[in-house]
Amino acid sequence: MHVDTNKVNPSSFASYLNQQANYTVGWFGKHMNECPHAPPPGFDCPSCYWFANGGGADREPGGYLNATFSDFDGGKAVKGTPYHKAPGTYKADTNGEFAGYTTSIIANKSIEWVKKVGKGPQPFFVAVASKGPHVPATPAPWYATAFSDRAAPRTPDYNASSEQLAGHHWLIAQQGPITEKQGQQIDELFRNRWRTLLSIDDAIAGMVDALDEIGALDSTYIFITSDHGYNLGQHRLPSCKLNVYDHDIRIPMVIKGPGIKAGTVFDNPASNVDVGPTLLGLAGLDGQSVSPPMDGRSVAPLLVDSEDPAVLPSTRQHLKSEAEQWGAAAWRTHHFVEYYSLGNVVRTGHLVDDANSNTYRALRFTSGGPVGHGNMLYAEFTAVKDWNFTDYNFVEIFDLDKDPHQLHNLVNKTPSHVKANLHNLLQAQWECAGKNCESAINDVWVV
Repeated sequence: MHVDTNKVNPSSFASYLNQQANYTVGWFGKHMNECPHAPPPGFDCPSCYWFANGGGADREPGGYLNATFSDFDGGKAVKGTPYHKAPGTYKADTNGEFAGYTTSIIANKSIEWVKKVGKGPQPFFVAVASKGPHVPATPAPWYATAFSDRAAPRTPDYNASSEQLAGHHWLIAQQGPITEKQGQQIDELFRNRWRTLLSIDDAIAGMVDALDEIGALDSTYIFITSDHGYNLGQHRLPSCKLNVYDHDIRIPMVIKGPGIKAGTVFDNPASNVDVGPTLLGLAGLDGQSVSPPMDGRSVAPLLVDSEDPAVLPSTRQHLKSEAEQWGAAAWRTHHFVEYYSLGNVVRTGHLVDDANSNTYRALRFTSGGPVGHGNMLYAEFTAVKDWNFTDYNFVEIFDLDKDPHQLHNLVNKTPSHVKANLHNLLQAQWECAGKNCESAINDVWVV
């Protein structure tokens, strides 16, 4: 939410794919909340496509139905159809093309583009970014009654007691109980989120069929992921995704492609900051060598078997380069997390964000943390006006092996020297950039 788009848009991974590896690229669907109308660099090549919006308003019409998209083919504004009131501006219509449902529209248009460019001389990249399951999580009319017998999971942190939340920062500690009516609203939101995913399932199946049809399925990497987790009653938070706990920060990712054996998993912490370097790496580019260098690191070496004959030469070269660059250096044991409050945000009768206590930076360890807390969260909280954390005033520490739902803050039971080391490591991760983010992991950590 606090992004300088003037720095982001000109140097996205797509611009490097297009300009340095001769990829044609297409974007279909949501592209950040502040979406440029004209295609940014990388999406304006003669064969590229830009069909994007900011996700639409969180009300109808404009989010899931009757959405407006910027529509540019080869860098030029598309015009001349009943859906273009002005050149380069597509307006969906629930009585017309694809019934006006945004997931179906971007699915069909992306599939059409892939079939067009997939048989051409250039390699291609396509992003299909649905609004679903973002609130208001409006399902397609044909899926409106699915999952009617389901309810949100009642995990131990659902509607947790005041005593269980007393050790948390102010926003959580002051939460009132979830009422029966609010619980019903949570359940309906849960069902609607699942319903929107059925259209995304259709989009994925359609794209896989298209790739198979053009003979590109076995040489294509497919990434399926999201932006955030979500609150559905945990810690008395009935909605939204602005908090530091696992139900917000954990993100699913499934990857398929050459050299990846079915069922492969890895336990190493990675996040959306690693997606760009991974995409570039699979295309034979180095995310640390571009300008400006990317903060993340390619996860391809954790997944792709370089000996598999199906692996493409560009990917094989990337795996070799990664081995030479990093040598025996271990993958990180934790990941950095940060959030700067949007102010007072109320959802389903509960304050889910506030300007005074819910700006945070954190380290989420999966291993390698202090003795007894290898799988842990360390978080520092402050007011958004103290965005540089010079006066952070609250700390939370959770041992997720013993307390997977993050209900028991261990800050008062953690030795001072361990907290000092955790703070120093967090500060180093907060300040780092590019490859320095990996080296900072080991430079300041002493128990």
